[in-house]
Amino acid sequence: MKIVSSYVHALEGRLRIKIPEVKGAPSQARELESHLRLLTGLEEVAANHVTGNVLILYNPSLLREDQIISTLQELGYLEEALPKAKGEGMVERLTTVVASSIMEVALTRLVTALI
Repeated sequence: MKIVSSYVHALEGRLRIKIPEVKGAPSQARELESHLRLLTGLEEVAANHVTGNVLILYNPSLLREDQIISTLQELGYLEEALPKAKGEGMVERLTTVVASSIMEVALTRLVTALI
């Protein structure tokens, strides 16, 4: 049974995802970094085998967050990015993640503008 990620944090150009398969597995962390580095628009990736967090910095004009998530899913990670609600499919969950990320960016910009 695949362990699902319980944490996704995103800002424009920055994505942090907890991937349990990386925790305690240095070789798995390096392998994941190698695969992600092949993405056009990726600026930096750091998979921490101690915490299981993967930090991804990318150019949002060249690479979209949903492309990164799709790549992780194709590699066998994040089969379910969020806990599944009754009757909710993968498209709905991915839409929820993207919508939440957009809201975070909007709120960050609003707070920055007010300061």
